Amino acid sequence: MELKRILANDTKSATERAMALYGRNVLVISNHTVGGQTELVVALDIEEQSLDSTVAPSQHAQSAQRSEASAAAFSDHFAQAQNVGKALQPARTESSLAKMDDERDYLRSREIMDLIRDEIASLRREISLSQKTTGWQASLNLSAEVEDLMASFTQAGMPTGLRTLLLDTVKDMRSEHEALAAVRDQLENIARRPSLATPQTGVHLLAGPSGSGKTLMVVRLASQAAAQMGADKVAIVSYQDDRTGAWAHTQALAAQSGVECFRADTPAALAAVVSRLSDRSLVLIDSSGSQMAARITEVQTALPACETHAVVAADASSATLRRVLRTSGIRWNSLMVSKLDESVQPWPLVEFLCDNFLSLSAASDGAHVSALRRDLSTSALVDMAVAQLSRAPEVIAPIQVAKPTPIKLQPPSPRLSAPASPRGLRGPFN
Repeated sequence: MELKRILANDTKSATERAMALYGRNVLVISNHTVGGQTELVVALDIEEQSLDSTVAPSQHAQSAQRSEASAAAFSDHFAQAQNVGKALQPARTESSLAKMDDERDYLRSREIMDLIRDEIASLRREISLSQKTTGWQASLNLSAEVEDLMASFTQAGMPTGLRTLLLDTVKDMRSEHEALAAVRDQLENIARRPSLATPQTGVHLLAGPSGSGKTLMVVRLASQAAAQMGADKVAIVSYQDDRTGAWAHTQALAAQSGVECFRADTPAALAAVVSRLSDRSLVLIDSSGSQMAARITEVQTALPACETHAVVAADASSATLRRVLRTSGIRWNSLMVSKLDESVQPWPLVEFLCDNFLSLSAASDGAHVSALRRDLSTSALVDMAVAQLSRAPEVIAPIQVAKPTPIKLQPPSPRLSAPASPRGLRGPFN
């Protein structure tokens, strides 16, 4: 005798199934409910099993054939869907990439046009203010030295508003030395502010206009921190910088400082990367100059504890400084100045510091990774601007070139005009 187990939705269905499989005289041993279904256990004789086995295999074979046919149909359908997906995916990818490139180019061109409009508007304001102050300056009866000093301010590109403020300070002075000392003292008193330390711990975002030297500033800060606490405690993250060759450039600079660099293209990816770098003491994020305000908002939303630092070039125009630092609506933690060398006259930056209270934290000059200045103060910036004033060129006396003394040559020997002598004889031959 052999026991068989049958499952059905209810007792009636289980009994009918048992009778259909093993005959009307099937012996039911037990009836239980298992997992919401009815379980029948029936007893079969060996002979009955052998007799019924002729029917059961055929039913199992039909069921297996149906399963195989269904599986084959599903495999064919899945393969066909895969082929269709593969055929459509390249066209869809190329179309989406082309659309993204067009949108990115449009946004960049629009930013360039906005920057040009800001520069033109700034020039108009300068011209209008200069026209209004020209008559007042002519009526002051300045001394010749102070007049020359004011002319040098104009040649140096000093904004008209700052030049008018300084003119009111030096209008009663008679010597250039006295006027320069008064200008230096006034600018230092107006622009004085405490300097902040360079980032050493935490997560910091460096942002600014395109071409301001953000990537190099990030690498310089990372190199300085790595020298103090070790390269394994510092990391660089490049966020949505899709310029051609930008990622390769960042990797090359990071390799010079020995600091690891990572890349993130979305706010979620940035949050995941920074979370992965939780064991690092300092994480520096380098962002693209394109769509600066949107990128900063994304980073601050993904990383609320991140500090934001503005990076501007020392020779940035008044329109650029106003656009980045004043009208962008971003709260900056500090200001970093790049491209600070001896030939720069940072008068627009000095004027901005006179009108806005934003602390300086770092500066850089030169092209080397280690060219980082941590001691930049407003007084040093003012001294640099005053020292590089463009003065009127002095008249250079022409160089007197002495006439060369004629060299007297000895008269030629008379033997040169004498007839040639036969071979082996000396003297003229007659």
